[in-house]
Amino acid sequence: MENIFDETNDKIQRALNEAKKKEIKEKFDASFVKTDNTLPPDIESQWLNYIEEFELQFENAKRISVRTFVGNPSFPPLSEIPEHRLHQELLNVLRYLSVHNVNVDFICEVPDTEAYRFVTEELLDLETDDIHIEGMSTNFIYEEFHPNPELDAKQIAEQFLAQFFDRELDYALNNFAEDEMHDSAGKRTGKEEMRKRIEQFYLKFAVFPYSKHEVLDCTIADNYAVVRLNSEWNGIQAETFEQQSFSGISTIKMKKRPYGGCDVIQTNIVGVEL
Repeated sequence: MENIFDETNDKIQRALNEAKKKEIKEKFDASFVKTDNTLPPDIESQWLNYIEEFELQFENAKRISVRTFVGNPSFPPLSEIPEHRLHQELLNVLRYLSVHNVNVDFICEVPDTEAYRFVTEELLDLETDDIHIEGMSTNFIYEEFHPNPELDAKQIAEQFLAQFFDRELDYALNNFAEDEMHDSAGKRTGKEEMRKRIEQFYLKFAVFPYSKHEVLDCTIADNYAVVRLNSEWNGIQAETFEQQSFSGISTIKMKKRPYGGCDVIQTNIVGVEL
């Protein structure tokens, strides 16, 4: 009897949720991705209330400085902080911001001097939407303001290999440079030729059940970067259904983009000739 009651309540709540979605769509011109209804209806209801509150505030939100958003705090100038106190002062600033729903992340190691300067002299003067919702935070990443070429190269190399072995051909090809591309032997080639070569490689294997690539190092010289990775992957042959395993060093050569980031120009993937 209790199960029937719970199922009835769930159906009622799901119906209410669908009505709420329709209302939000019509009022804010929002769109929702179709789901498989695995989210409990009561949790979905809370999420929809959160979305509605965000849209209501965003509709009339002003742009204000991060400093104003967090209550106009006063932090000691960098020049006045003794070296032995700097790390603790940085932690104090980050903790204050977190309490006021602003989080700052540093993906790579950044000296305390630069981190403190960035937060207190740069970040606080940036503009943000004046939206305050319980449980919602505004997040900033240092590297989005001060790109790290080595980090960019490593991430793009890992991204390319993940897409390549997931057979996401179009996404993998989008990583290649438009103006410069070489095959595995170093011969100049183009994107359409590279597409054909990858398609031919895919024809040899029915599936890649395992693929793992760990960055070993990254070398940057002028506008180029070379990332070396320790690669392991398995492929099931399309004709014989036998499994082949490969392991060794893969290298991905890239060229810096004028607008940030980098593009792949040559790959030498262990067990793969392109």
